[in-house]
Amino acid sequence: MTQMFAAIRRGKVKPGMAREFAKRVEAGALPVMKKMEGFKAYYLVMGGEDTVFALSLFTNKAVAESSTEKLMPWIKENLGPLLASPPDPTDGEVLVAYSA
Repeated sequence: MTQMFAAIRRGKVKPGMAREFAKRVEAGALPVMKKMEGFKAYYLVMGGEDTVFALSLFTNKAVAESSTEKLMPWIKENLGPLLASPPDPTDGEVLVAYSA
């Protein structure tokens, strides 16, 4: 398995804003991430109670670690009005991966 690193962000969107949030991410943040070195995948998951989870996968550890910081100005400007709380980021090495 190729060594992989994840950048994970968790936040709460304002009620009813999940679809608009996803639309903005797909149009704005995803194109930026696709240009990052070692970018492999991105998932945006809507959880209960208006909680969203964003998972970005990279083969480059430094890029994974800095991706949230690089995207934060865009997140604040474009997603800030839709968020009920600021995103809580973390990153780390992927220890188990499986894709069917």
